[in-house]
Amino acid sequence: MNATPALAAADVCKHFALGDQIVEVLRGVSLRAEEGQSLALIGPSGSGKSTLLHLLGTLEPPTSGQIAISGQDPLALPEPQLARFRNQHIGFVFQNHHLLPQYSALENALIPTLAFPSAELRRSASSAEPSKPQADRRERARDLLTAVGLAERLHHRPAELSGGECQRVAVARALINQPGLLLCDEPTGSLDRQTATTVADLLFALHRAEQAALVIATHDLELAARCDRRLLLREGTCVEA
Repeated sequence: MNATPALAAADVCKHFALGDQIVEVLRGVSLRAEEGQSLALIGPSGSGKSTLLHLLGTLEPPTSGQIAISGQDPLALPEPQLARFRNQHIGFVFQNHHLLPQYSALENALIPTLAFPSAELRRSASSAEPSKPQADRRERARDLLTAVGLAERLHHRPAELSGGECQRVAVARALINQPGLLLCDEPTGSLDRQTATTVADLLFALHRAEQAALVIATHDLELAARCDRRLLLREGTCVEA
């Protein structure tokens, strides 16, 4: 076990104000995921799975507690640096693919690489020839889409793809920046069983190949059973299942 885990959460709490009431969703959640390890968050609806995933992904801050990603405290960063950290270190796959309809599969997979272009990329923006970083990213996107079985669909837009194919593009997009942490919120929840199994197979294969820590929030116990560990969220706390 590495001394520095890919993800560590310590005594994380999340409270929401609802009128005059305080709703406690998470009450002191602690967890740890090592590099290359997969972890499932399971529990009934309303148990806080998605909330916890959003906190781990730095999409919102906890009320209290600490979260570290590869030994760093991203929540200590000011917003511009936090956004850059999130882009470079965390990949997200949601239940709905959220692809941009006007762009091809290849272009959608590349979108995270465009959020914080390097100085070299900016200098070459008007050039007819792509810079080496641009070419490398494009080649990686092609490789990822080929790995998920979309080599012949690179230039198809979402409307020309099936739901399962769109979700495969979303998996490739999540991994394009080689994040150390991959967070998935019901990644197969909107798919039929056969397609869900295919997408899950690809997700786990790429997770192992990339050695990213994988955290999946899911109601699907078959999907959860494929993870190295399972954590049950119940009444705002979590226990090993």
